[in-house]
Amino acid sequence: MTAQQSDIPTNALPTQARQKAEIDRYLSTLFAQIEAVQRPDSPSLIISGTRRCGKTKVARAIAARHGYMHLPTDKLRNATYLNCPEPEKRRIAKYVFRRILLRFPTGVMIEGTGAMDAPCELPLWAVRRGIAFFAIGYSLDRLDDKHRDLLAYRQSNPCWTKRSKSDAEMRGFARNIIRRSQEIKAFCDTQALHYFDLDSAAFESERDRIVHAIETELRAVRKMPEDAPPGLMARLKFWR
Repeated sequence: MTAQQSDIPTNALPTQARQKAEIDRYLSTLFAQIEAVQRPDSPSLIISGTRRCGKTKVARAIAARHGYMHLPTDKLRNATYLNCPEPEKRRIAKYVFRRILLRFPTGVMIEGTGAMDAPCELPLWAVRRGIAFFAIGYSLDRLDDKHRDLLAYRQSNPCWTKRSKSDAEMRGFARNIIRRSQEIKAFCDTQALHYFDLDSAAFESERDRIVHAIETELRAVRKMPEDAPPGLMARLKFWR
């Protein structure tokens, strides 16, 4: 067991779902994969926000241009829990995300809605560690416009909503996206975190704008000081 592993409290993981040993074996394999890839000596980052806000395309563009190891939250969560209650999944995700970012404070990108699971502790934890955080949403969109843009997008692009939602149901989906975006924007404004509103009517140019803005901010992010106190609990006094 490594020093970092021993610093993780065992009650951070549920007794239901996968055993801790299974999760740690998965992480050991993942860590070996990350270490085998050439990555930039730049602060690790998190990209989150609402569904259908372009997070993945933004993340892929940054990874391709700068060499970040791109880790989608859905993939990480699906690999580390079985069928279990949502609160248990969130506890597992918190453990997994933090283990990764503690091990790799540079060169790794975690992307997905899971990074902002309630009560949104991960963004604040990450920023305190010198890890960059960015959220994307549609808080300024009108319902009719967002509904129109969602329908137009899935006519010409692969989209999971084609299999699960009718055109009429997409209106409710659009309403939920706008509401969630407004919640995320309010949270980011309160906590002084980076948030970008995206105009879905001009998705490609908006994606490029946000990629450029994130690249600019990354150059300004300070890495964790070399004299940071050792030990997980010493460094993460704000965990609880």
